[in-house]
Formats: sequence, structure tokens, C-alpha cells
Amino acid sequence: MKGYITVVGVNDGTKRLEKTTGYGTLTYKYHKNYSLEFQNETFFVELLDFIITENCIEFSGWVGDKDQNFGRIAFQFEPNNES
Repeated sequence: MKGYITVVGVNDGTKRLEKTTGYGTLTYKYHKNYSLEFQNETFFVELLDFIITENCIEFSGWVGDKDQNFGRIAFQFEPNNES
């Protein structure tokens, strides 16, 4: 699923993603696990919670990069078919 992403919460492990925005792709893998293409990187994401609003879906969970830097993240996802 493609859409516009706004990172709204991080912890020390994901500090470099704080307040980043841009288009990305969230792809289901299995169970609660997803792949997130965002900011020219591919992240592993385990989604734990979500809230559906009128304008977006807000997700929270764990995220990791190719260097195995892991941390918590919360992001708003506005789905669309453009990127």
C-alpha cells in the first residue's frame, strides 16, 4: 500500500527518523510484520497498534534497518495510489 508518511513518535533507537515525512510503501509480509520503503531505505516493521481516523491510519510498533538498528516508531499513513 502506497501513501504519505509522517513520523510522529520515536525513541532513542529511531531518533534519526524523528519528524521525517514523505511518500512510502508499506507491504504486508506475515503476521504483524511489514516491509516499509521510506526515505530511500527498506525497514522491517512489526506493527503493534493502529488507530483509523478520517484522514489517515496511525500505526505504532517496532522498526529496524539493514544495520539492525531497532527502536520504537509511531507514524501516520495517508493511503493513496500515487508516489
